[in-house]
Amino acid sequence: MTTRKANLTILIIFGTFILIRTIFPAEENDTFSSTLFNLSIEIVGGIVLYTILNLLQNINRLYLYFQTQVLLRDKEIRLSIAYLFRIKLDGKYLLVKSSRRNYFQPVGGAFKTLPGSEKIFEKLDVKSDRLIETEKGVAKNDLRVFVKGIKVIEFIEWFNSKEDRETSPWREFCEELIMTNILPWKEFRYIDYKYKGTVQTPILNLDSGDKGMFIYEIYDLIINNEQKPIFEALLATGNTENFIWANDKLIERLGHSENKKGYIHEIAKHAKWALNMKWSES
Repeated sequence: MTTRKANLTILIIFGTFILIRTIFPAEENDTFSSTLFNLSIEIVGGIVLYTILNLLQNINRLYLYFQTQVLLRDKEIRLSIAYLFRIKLDGKYLLVKSSRRNYFQPVGGAFKTLPGSEKIFEKLDVKSDRLIETEKGVAKNDLRVFVKGIKVIEFIEWFNSKEDRETSPWREFCEELIMTNILPWKEFRYIDYKYKGTVQTPILNLDSGDKGMFIYEIYDLIINNEQKPIFEALLATGNTENFIWANDKLIERLGHSENKKGYIHEIAKHAKWALNMKWSES
């Protein structure tokens, strides 16, 4: 029996006893019933207090708490936790072609786990998503996982602790811009960036039929004086099959051009979420 079920069982038993004794009080000389009544009040009060404390700890995500602890407690939820770069120059953002889908998106990718993460994976019965294919085969150690609803918040808390997982967004920046020769290695061997915030979606119905949630840490690249001329030259070359430069309006419309009355590019929804720092359905 889980702690939650045990608490609920105790609450029902002693709560029922309190109700009965409130309606039908014990005899004045029945010290046993009086003692049990007082003890029941303390036990029920303790459980209620514990519940209230849990609610207060999750006051900013009450609906998620209700979903994961009640509605979807036994349902596997797919979590995808990644980071995205906003790289902006002269009012336009650099977007790169996805290696898996036919759209452009901000530079970034899923966080990876580090040795030691197996402890939390075992504790929370976390299952890795083995269906994601990359150019190098099945993605390994990515934070694309399945977690039972009742364990979702605890897993998110582990991620927020930064324990036993990747914390720097450098790897995907290197893989998507330097190793692809979009940017030169020498001038970008070190980069500066600023954390802007985290975008978290609600639990969504995925195309696969699963329930899922996306979490993105958003970073702004700080372009230094050595790097700026390189980006200016890249902007001047225009769009290619590997990357594009898109302004706010084009990203908001997910690639639909108001002037040309049609889609000139397909842009991923999370590019819009990163731009606005919030989730939206469309």
